[in-house]
Amino acid sequence: MKLTKAKIFLGALVVLIVGLLVSGIAPDRTPAPIAPLAQHGNLGGPVIVIGGTRGTGFEIVKVLRKRGDAVTVLARPTSNTTELEKLGVRIVRGNAMNAAEVRAVFTADKYAAVISTLGTTGKDRPRPDFEGNKNVFDAAKASGTRRVLLLTTIGCGNSAGVEPWIAGRFLKEIIALKNQAEDYLRGSGLDYTIIRPGGLLKSGLPPGAVFLTEDVQAFSWISRSDLAVLVVQALDDPQAVNKVYHAYDPGRTRFWNMKDAGKE
Repeated sequence: MKLTKAKIFLGALVVLIVGLLVSGIAPDRTPAPIAPLAQHGNLGGPVIVIGGTRGTGFEIVKVLRKRGDAVTVLARPTSNTTELEKLGVRIVRGNAMNAAEVRAVFTADKYAAVISTLGTTGKDRPRPDFEGNKNVFDAAKASGTRRVLLLTTIGCGNSAGVEPWIAGRFLKEIIALKNQAEDYLRGSGLDYTIIRPGGLLKSGLPPGAVFLTEDVQAFSWISRSDLAVLVVQALDDPQAVNKVYHAYDPGRTRFWNMKDAGKE
């Protein structure tokens, strides 16, 4: 029987619809045994957040400040820090891509931990995902700051191919740089934790039943505010040292969860 163009089109449409319906159907994932978020900060010193002026970094700062942690944010000279200052955050000016400026920041004070959310947009050149993070890790190590938490993305390391194919295609360069940053941190001798989120959604969405997992096949979308809570949980817990986790929201694994995506 000869297939008409209409039948071919309808067949392709059915396949597409079925694919969308089943995409994101995921098995149960096992949560890592991370302690719940502590309500009062007890890190023994200030936390420096690299990339804390916006996005997930800003959400992390809010979580830390809400429970009373002292927080320093490295901000570029041109960055608007008005909202951070309202939170009582100490601002130090510098560019993560300038190794000397980063060393000066770590020499000027003693930090209990460093959190890096350094990322990039499509227009940023040069990209800080590896070089900027390398400068931070080197400065932390030289200053005696051993606890480092790095935010990267699903698609790095042993999670390659878990990210949606379109992300793997269009973020190929960025994923490669973040992968370099992961490898460098693991080889640094620092007390690291690496957290890989999947698709990032805007803050302010209803909280999900989110958790960290060592299951490298786990992928979901996750709000920035939920992710920030998971980051601080890992920072608190000694069990998270020298571990790599995926940030997971079991309620946002389906394709149409992307409707919630958006910039803040």
